[in-house]
Amino acid sequence: MNTDTDVLVVGAGPTGLMLANQLGRRGVRARIIDRHTGPSLQTRALGVQARTLEIYTHLGIVERALELGKRATGANIWVQGRRAARLPLGDIGRDLSPYPFLLILGQDDNERLLGDVLCKQGMAVDWSTELVGLAQDTSHVKATLQQPDGTIEEMTVAWVAGCDGARSAVRELSGIAFEGAPYEHVFFVADTRVTGPMVPDELNVYLWPEGFHLFFPMRGADHWRLVGILPPTLRGRDDLTFDEVIPSVRQQAGTALSFETCSWFSTYRIHHRRAARFRDRRCFLLGDAAHIHSPVGAQGMNTGLQDAYNLAWKLALVVSGRAGAALLDSYEAERVPVAKRLLSTTDRAFSLVVADSWLAGLFRTRVVPKIMAFLMGLNWVQRLVFRTISQIGIRYRNSSLSETLAGLPEAAPRAGDRFPWLRLKFRPNGPTEDLFGKLDDTRFNLIVVGQASPPGGVSELGEMVRIHEVPSDPANDRELTRAQVPRPSFYLLRPDGHVGLAGTRWDGAAATRYLSERLHFGG
Repeated sequence: MNTDTDVLVVGAGPTGLMLANQLGRRGVRARIIDRHTGPSLQTRALGVQARTLEIYTHLGIVERALELGKRATGANIWVQGRRAARLPLGDIGRDLSPYPFLLILGQDDNERLLGDVLCKQGMAVDWSTELVGLAQDTSHVKATLQQPDGTIEEMTVAWVAGCDGARSAVRELSGIAFEGAPYEHVFFVADTRVTGPMVPDELNVYLWPEGFHLFFPMRGADHWRLVGILPPTLRGRDDLTFDEVIPSVRQQAGTALSFETCSWFSTYRIHHRRAARFRDRRCFLLGDAAHIHSPVGAQGMNTGLQDAYNLAWKLALVVSGRAGAALLDSYEAERVPVAKRLLSTTDRAFSLVVADSWLAGLFRTRVVPKIMAFLMGLNWVQRLVFRTISQIGIRYRNSSLSETLAGLPEAAPRAGDRFPWLRLKFRPNGPTEDLFGKLDDTRFNLIVVGQASPPGGVSELGEMVRIHEVPSDPANDRELTRAQVPRPSFYLLRPDGHVGLAGTRWDGAAATRYLSERLHFGG
């Protein structure tokens, strides 16, 4: 039926902005609204992971993000005012990603960058516009919006994406439970100018028996974002100021700290919750609307961005009529396990960090720094940590969209994996190029190794596929061996860079079946 727009995106934080951008790039009509009066000015999310930066490359904003942010070259652990250990972070993901580091960049800056791209596409956020009603039918959704002046607007849309945070109207109007609970601790965040023993331009972690304080370096002289746990005596107050928190910070982190100014201070509780399901018929939940958890590992904002990247290409195929709506079932099937695993790991890590028994405090302040310093000195540990924290290790091997044909070695990249970052020659005697720089994330990409490209391409995909042939070359052979990519082999990549179909010799019949039965092309 006729609709006012294809997708209504509710919420203009990082997740909603990413989804609107990805839909716009694929020619999908989308409208994005937010109940707030404008973009957030102060935010708690700070870490931008490698997988997010890889996506930013396709949006054309990665260089600006790198200019605005600070690379986390190391983390220093302090106990009782003395530095107990330093963890090297630098380029711990070298050879795994073009961005082998963690970037410290505030959520507000990320929103600004994503918003600029959206404006260039001719889209704008409708601020002060609130979703107040939803009525679903088999073919559409009736959405009721309250405008800034209080008037009511009724609109008909094909799909609704709830990117509207922990108090999601989409989730509540869809009757989806938000299962979990808050932690008992109260946190504070402060944007400060402070001098002290902190190692410049690196993360500084101050551990004490009952908790921790984190100093994140921000751009500008002596500019630090401070995150910590409020002492029990200061909790439960609405009028608390940062000046009242400073004595406890000095007591735990050292009297040498000299606070000059504080431009922003806020307190908050952390929850660990997950929506009972990420989809209700024509409505989807993404980001904080679907899952919230401890900030350990700087995963929250990045996970929401990955939710959007996963859903966007699927929605675009369905809206365009190329694929059947059954393709959209894979969003929940792929992203719920990621959220479950994330909540489990961050909950365990957070519980260790904040456990308040004397034995836990002793372990945290005396044993943990030494163990972490030793382990992070091992190359294989660095690589494992980077794969996990950077989110490049997320894979969908059990997804209905993943098919590995017989004959591919077990150690090789398999269907569901993010295809590895490689630097290859794509023509004999040609230059070495960055594979990720050649991939078109608005289309499928077929990588053919050690064999000729299929002469007719992939007929079912037509112009929706880009073919990259990797010729035999000593330099290529070394790079492929490093990534355990066999010769011959082929990999059909989904638009989001994950492998959909993989095998040895190109099999056109298998590709046809895959597109029809798994991606529901023509359905």
